[in-house]
Amino acid sequence: MNYTGKVVATNSVFESTIEKKAVEAGIFNEKQKYKPMIVVVGQGDVLKGIDKALLEMKVGEEREVKFGPEEGWGERKAENVRVVPLQHFKKEKMQPFPGLVVEVNGMQGRVQTVSGGRVRVDFNHPLAGKELSYEVKVERELVEPKEQVEELYSKYFGMVPEKEKALKVEKGSVEVTLSPRWSANLGPLKTAFSGIITKHVKGFDKVRFVEEFKEEKEAEKKAVEAVKKEEKKPEEKGQKKPAETREKKGAAAEKDSAEAKPAKAKK
Repeated sequence: MNYTGKVVATNSVFESTIEKKAVEAGIFNEKQKYKPMIVVVGQGDVLKGIDKALLEMKVGEEREVKFGPEEGWGERKAENVRVVPLQHFKKEKMQPFPGLVVEVNGMQGRVQTVSGGRVRVDFNHPLAGKELSYEVKVERELVEPKEQVEELYSKYFGMVPEKEKALKVEKGSVEVTLSPRWSANLGPLKTAFSGIITKHVKGFDKVRFVEEFKEEKEAEKKAVEAVKKEEKKPEEKGQKKPAETREKKGAAAEKDSAEAKPAKAKK
């Protein structure tokens, strides 16, 4: 699906899968890939308000969906606004200021105020407590199991560089190869991907992950190629030839000389 999300109270766009609309709203991010989002409907891939609408929509259909905090990012909670000692940020070599997004004990929040050695941080989601509006369009339905696997692979591991990942789809099983540095940090995504495939993709009941040292292999290959190029490199003018080469040349000359002499008659 493609979508564009707005805050109803301000009519301000905060996200979109469509590049043109992101540019118009002033939220364009050059690091983001603007394309339709793959959604496993009814599995919590998107906000409840959107998921509910998708269950009723058909391919090609477009509609505006509005919903409150209960189907969005929830209500704001007073207990999620906390005071953190300024010393905590100094230890992290940070100078907090209002509006700065920070992470404390694994939780992401936004600094509200800084005063008297204390920093007030709001850990509520920025869209908590707000009524939202989404323009949603169902672009296509993926029905072929192999295509479903390939698109889900792209969805879950799209951030991994192509040279550090690979996908193999065989009858009844899926194999994903990742370089060690990515494999070690994507545990939750690997678990989610495996669960979606085995539960919702028809005919696939096994997902296997493999770590491969591709970078080391590539470096080794380049080293071998460099040596081969050096061996083929023409000798520079005036450079002395190695003894072994001179001996071979001499032997070849002797052979040519011998072949040039008349053969002796044999009885």
